[in-house]
Amino acid sequence: MNVEQVNTESKSPTSPSRRTFLEGVGTTAFLLAFQLPVSGARAGDSPASPGQFSAFLAIGEDDIVTAIIAQTEGGQGNSTGMTQVIASELGAAWPRMRYRFTTERRAEYINPMLYEGLVLTAGSSSIPGFYDAMRHAAAATREMLVAAAARHLNARADEFSVADSKVIHSPTARHFTFGQLAADAAKEQVPMKPRLRPRSELRLIGQRLDRLDVPAKVNGSARFGLDLETPGMLYAAVRHGPAYGSTVAQIDDAKARSMPGVRLVTAVPQGVAVVADQYWQAAKALAEVRETYASHPNSEASSATVEAALRRGLEQPGVPTIGSHGDVPAAMKSAAKILEAEFSMPFMSHACMEPVSCTARVGDPVELWLSTKSPSLDAGHAARALGVDPASIVVHNEYQGGDFGRRSGMEHTTEAVLLAKATGRAVKVIWTRQEDLRIDQHRTAFLGRARLGLGADGMPVAYEAKIACDGLWQRLFPRFYAKKKPVDLPTFSLVGSSYGIPNEAGTYVNVPLPVRIGAFRGNNDTHNGFMLESMIDDAAREAGIDPLAYRRRLLTKDARSTAVLDRAAAIAGWGKTAAGHHQGVAFWQSDFYRCRLAVIVEVSGTADALKVERLVGVCESGLAINPMLAERAVEAGMIFGLSNAISESITLSGGAPEQANFDSYQLLRIDQAPDITVEIISVGDEPGSFGEVGTMPMCSALGNAIVSATGKRIRTTPFGRNGVTFV
Repeated sequence: MNVEQVNTESKSPTSPSRRTFLEGVGTTAFLLAFQLPVSGARAGDSPASPGQFSAFLAIGEDDIVTAIIAQTEGGQGNSTGMTQVIASELGAAWPRMRYRFTTERRAEYINPMLYEGLVLTAGSSSIPGFYDAMRHAAAATREMLVAAAARHLNARADEFSVADSKVIHSPTARHFTFGQLAADAAKEQVPMKPRLRPRSELRLIGQRLDRLDVPAKVNGSARFGLDLETPGMLYAAVRHGPAYGSTVAQIDDAKARSMPGVRLVTAVPQGVAVVADQYWQAAKALAEVRETYASHPNSEASSATVEAALRRGLEQPGVPTIGSHGDVPAAMKSAAKILEAEFSMPFMSHACMEPVSCTARVGDPVELWLSTKSPSLDAGHAARALGVDPASIVVHNEYQGGDFGRRSGMEHTTEAVLLAKATGRAVKVIWTRQEDLRIDQHRTAFLGRARLGLGADGMPVAYEAKIACDGLWQRLFPRFYAKKKPVDLPTFSLVGSSYGIPNEAGTYVNVPLPVRIGAFRGNNDTHNGFMLESMIDDAAREAGIDPLAYRRRLLTKDARSTAVLDRAAAIAGWGKTAAGHHQGVAFWQSDFYRCRLAVIVEVSGTADALKVERLVGVCESGLAINPMLAERAVEAGMIFGLSNAISESITLSGGAPEQANFDSYQLLRIDQAPDITVEIISVGDEPGSFGEVGTMPMCSALGNAIVSATGKRIRTTPFGRNGVTFV
């Protein structure tokens, strides 16, 4: 298919879920999609498509329906899945569908599941967040097409059906194509309450349709952030100081200024930059720059000082978290057995295949070209640096070479606009792999303690967990945090699990850490789940009960959860492994993601030479729009989480990350990747999330498999640096 690509349920009733807590902080309404005229877009917005009916779709006289996508395509399949929703509700023929990205930051594109006022792709929320709005916009457009056809034939609207991009008059079998009706349909009154198709009529939903972005990525026409070229553009190479927050004290740039093509050598926030006619000229000149940095409190930071800070934090009282319920002290006092443990995880880098970059032109308007998860955030970064209105800045959002929570950032955006302003030319800032790893928005390091009280039957009666780490909202969204404090993203899912433990208490201590931290695939669910699933596994062994059967007993009142566990066990052959092979299981459920996921890891060998042989994941996340996209998303998340658990770690020395490239920051290699099977169970009429959920239980499942194989419980990751050698 030739695709147009335009580069322009079980929670405590007293504990609100993350979804409930965030409900209403954004707005995406069907009425907005039609009430805001396309021509009324703010300065700098891209022009409307001819035949644009709403914020979400346009129909051309050539009979092509274009889905308009404000969400980012970072490999997760938004450009296909969102287009599939629109086509299904509209009744369009799939071969006639296209998609395009938009530079607009209209109210209709504000993510309704996350934060306030942001056009933002995060939290695996694109399809569940915009599903209703897309369907209503498509349904209204369908009824407008029918109204236009009815006028042509002087017939009643209820005599028409819509399918395969045709509006068909049932009594006479006469039909009109969408293209024939588009101009007249656009003049019809917008129905305020269009009829949505029943699930049985959404014929494209649930089909394994091929990804629409593949042809452009195969033939090279897809444009990523690093690909942008514009006439007269200059290139910038940057180097940053060793510590987060460093400032340049002196620069010796005499040799660099005399080198060919060099236009500018200057300090930038946290480092230095060289601007030249070509990137290699800039990089060679930067190597000749000698700068010194002012003293900074973070200059003495190390992994040891981070651990000490987290330990001090863990001794402080902390803040009670969402999900706490019951009387934990009383339940612990009466428990037959109490299990206690401490857990830790290091900083990690996103390690995207495409390092960050940003191209900026400071004119009227100011324009940015970059791969970003949030044009709202990056427009804000640029606006603060220039002292202008963010609404005046046009952000061209390109394809992403990986995201995982990374693709928005103050540093590279700020550098690009400041250098463009200084030179009066468009400037492309390119970070090397070294800079991208070192000056990342790292996943926070974390330290936690957990206690699990067991009854005489070996089942949990109380769970208590306490964590110390940096707060995501406090770092990334301080204004949002100011309204919600002391709640912060690490507090969600710490306690209040789907296991129905009658008494739970969670406590969180915020510890500001000496590196920039940010969102990361899995966020709090990864480390909170690591604690809980390890404790549940230990409880099962203490009780002498099979770990999967133990979880099944805890989930016996939730048929959907037990179905996921049972299916994973059947696929993996739970308990029937070959000699020398061992399995570990983890289960994860989330109201926010509308997801239930069971993961089984099979390993062989010993602690000195352990091999991950197989991964099995079964995911039920509501209605699966495209099961193939869902499978691949969960599979990718599982591999990502496996890599995190086996080898990934950022350590600090002298205020700076010690890892500078993939020789020291070790990702899972292709020869380490195990056989993997993922199955999707589609349930109900509301879609859930798939993009990052596979990551969340992987560390737990691997840790539990290690216990099965070696008898050794490892509570510090990565496992490959804390007692296990993987082959």
